[in-house]
Amino acid sequence: MMSQAVASPCTDVCRMNPRTELCDGCFRTIDEIAGWSSFDDTQKRAVLNLASRRPRVVRIGERLEATLDLPPDSIKSFATLVNDQNPLHHDDAYAKASRFGSLIASGTQPTAHLMAMLATHFSAYAQPLGLEFGIKLVRAVRANDVLTMRWRVIDAQWKTSLNGDLVKLEGEAQNQLGETVVKATATIVVMPTTAQWEKRE
Repeated sequence: MMSQAVASPCTDVCRMNPRTELCDGCFRTIDEIAGWSSFDDTQKRAVLNLASRRPRVVRIGERLEATLDLPPDSIKSFATLVNDQNPLHHDDAYAKASRFGSLIASGTQPTAHLMAMLATHFSAYAQPLGLEFGIKLVRAVRANDVLTMRWRVIDAQWKTSLNGDLVKLEGEAQNQLGETVVKATATIVVMPTTAQWEKRE
């Protein structure tokens, strides 16, 4: 059986970082990129292995995904926690008689979970700090909805003044029907851990 060809790791972000001397998108050196088409599969796998072990903070094109179940009790308790007293989040009878026909989540609930995704993901290997978020609530999130939440890194550039990567992301949340309920943008700084700094030296 013929083995599958080794695919290029190119992410269409072809930008050499003068600090690391690596491509910001694929973490290859300029020689590895230039020689890729002439390498055999063994050489290509060796390059991928090297690239995967190189110090990094954030990879452009990186994607995150999580799901969020929203039973009625969750909607009520979250709204209480953030002191959102809108009866649409607490009163079943009131919400049923509304245009929505059921309890709906406070807009702060999917927003908070989207923001928390970034902190949870990047803190697994670095030190993230949120700087700016843009949130658009597209449609109501109803009780018992199941949201799929996603983020994609669209840019990451090292900023010496911040001692980390300045990272821009686009995000969204969709319900179980595939309808977009939230659109989001984010700018965060992701700083290397002490161990990563040691590798960079």
